[in-house]
Amino acid sequence: MKQVLIATTNPGKIATFKKILARLGYEGLSFANLNLHLEEPEETKPSAEEIAVEKALGYAKQYDGLPVLARDDTNVFVGVSDEDNPRNHNKAFVASRSGGEYSDELGVKVFSELAHKYGGEIKCGFIWGYALAWHENGETKVVSGTATTGTDKTKIVDTPSPIKVPGFCFSPIFKVLIDGEWKYDSEFTEEDNWKAYWNAQAETIKKLFDQCPQLT
Repeated sequence: MKQVLIATTNPGKIATFKKILARLGYEGLSFANLNLHLEEPEETKPSAEEIAVEKALGYAKQYDGLPVLARDDTNVFVGVSDEDNPRNHNKAFVASRSGGEYSDELGVKVFSELAHKYGGEIKCGFIWGYALAWHENGETKVVSGTATTGTDKTKIVDTPSPIKVPGFCFSPIFKVLIDGEWKYDSEFTEEDNWKAYWNAQAETIKKLFDQCPQLT
């Protein structure tokens, strides 16, 4: 089975990556799996896809082994003012509203209060930017793409689920319409995750892998 380095230290993202990659027929390895200690690249770009490219290239410059797969996420909030739209900066947004350092608990509090401000819910979708970097004939190559959810079937709400997902503050306040039923992300089955998110992400990842000689 061909292998890919998963360019994140977030346990939740690592678990998701591994499941998607396994479905595609690849093995995803984390920094811990390979005993790597890499410096996190600086994020300066305005979009999820561009930040994913920064991450993939930044890690690939420090590591010349497996192809490096990176991801960054952006929220799309509908019907809120500019000052209430976090865009690419969820952690900074939470910290500025709470007066403290970011945590999942503060994220739930800040965003549920924001949903309450707008009548109990806010239409909210995701954009996942993906980038794959690898070394080929002495050069570093990179390709990128995006996957999205529509905002008509996704929203944040002001009443959290008691179930939390570490590393994803939106999970207990994010609802998705699946088979005619609004479900909390934190209460998803694995099948729900495939329907809501993972199939779209898998399609994007496969397109990137098809452009990398080491993975075809």
